[in-house]
Amino acid sequence: MINIAIDGFTGSGKSTLAKVLAQKLGDNFKILDTGAIFRGLGYAFDLAGYKDMTVENISSFLKDVDVKVVFIDNLQHILINGSDITNYIRTEKVSQLASKISVFPAVREKYLEIAKKFAREHDCVMEGRDIGTVVMPNADVKIFLTADEDKRAKRRFDELVAKGTNVSYDEVLKDLKERDFRDSSRPVAPLMPTEDSLIVDNSEMSFDETVDFCLDIINRKINETKTINIAIDGYVCSGKSTITKALAKRLNFRIFDTGAIYRGIACAFVYMNYDESKISDEYICKFAKQINVKIEFMDGTEHVFVNGIDYTPYLRTERTSVLSAKISPFTCIRKKVLFLQREFAKHNNTVMEGRDIGSFVLPNADFKFFCTADEQVRARRRYEQQRALGNDVTYEEVLKDLRERDYKDVHREHGAIKLLPDSIIIDTTNQSLEQSVDFCIKEIKKKYPDINVM
Repeated sequence: MINIAIDGFTGSGKSTLAKVLAQKLGDNFKILDTGAIFRGLGYAFDLAGYKDMTVENISSFLKDVDVKVVFIDNLQHILINGSDITNYIRTEKVSQLASKISVFPAVREKYLEIAKKFAREHDCVMEGRDIGTVVMPNADVKIFLTADEDKRAKRRFDELVAKGTNVSYDEVLKDLKERDFRDSSRPVAPLMPTEDSLIVDNSEMSFDETVDFCLDIINRKINETKTINIAIDGYVCSGKSTITKALAKRLNFRIFDTGAIYRGIACAFVYMNYDESKISDEYICKFAKQINVKIEFMDGTEHVFVNGIDYTPYLRTERTSVLSAKISPFTCIRKKVLFLQREFAKHNNTVMEGRDIGSFVLPNADFKFFCTADEQVRARRRYEQQRALGNDVTYEEVLKDLRERDYKDVHREHGAIKLLPDSIIIDTTNQSLEQSVDFCIKEIKKKYPDINVM
């Protein structure tokens, strides 16, 4: 699927731009007006009689609300509990309700569920305030639309007056500033461009000029070869690493070993004489600012370089593995790795493994496999692996460590391991490597029957 993300400030023209671009790109392109989802929820919340937007009220409201997006004559309609409310959500009051309700994590979870499913199933143009950062971080094209504050306020004012709304320009400008502040400073998915966003300032551009400029960029991107991305997540010693290698070999895809990146960073942490006992947000972020991570492929093998040093030979020790698990949850570290992962996926047919690849790194991956196995079986594999490496450990120590790592992986704040609704489960407890890989290829061929397999 081809996904185009358009983010931007209020009054920048992103909604109209999205509609026109989708029309010009062809009938197969759909638009998901994400703002309409929030507007619908805001409208329904108000209609339900709640006075204050609190966590408790939002939680109660969401338990009884069902949201559906349907297309009637190619136009998007929002159904709340079966009722079409599309004609009631374009007022200024609802606009303010949408901005306020969108900051609640529970509301955003419901919205993300709808939006990500839509992106997986359609060639689409999607507009909003966090499309390129959260909803479609692997979008083929990311456009961040902006304009001078006064010009945006004037556009918004003219739009409201044309609808018969009795409002002053000063009121519109004040509301716009407040929304800009809320959208840019909210703790959950703030409005911001990504490193690969195309920033389009249309302060001095006509609408037609904006469309032509963006369309040129999109058409050039669409003409490039679309890559296939396969995400393999799973628990420690569930077999995801070996399955990844074998599957990539059969498909002749490139591997991006995410765990190796974190282990390389852990090696650098030790080499640079950082103290493991001092690990904290501030301490790790200080370390992160001093490292430059790069990936190079030598004879088809991924090598991890940190500040020019190749740490690849030292990645598989038990100490490195444990330290990697401690460092990887920190946001400043994850951002470095995340950028490498997503850039690689854009340009390569790849199999990528880890613990949050399908849920966070590549949410629009073509396939999401989730490896699991009986706890005792995984612990035995881990124990034999460590003994083969010459590490003096007991089975009980390995089992205890595995349970602790499972708990941390499931409960960590950022990038927790998740079994997603669209995950394809591979239980390797009583299954050979060859059987697991054959299973994956069978699933892949359902979507790509002509894919070459070695």
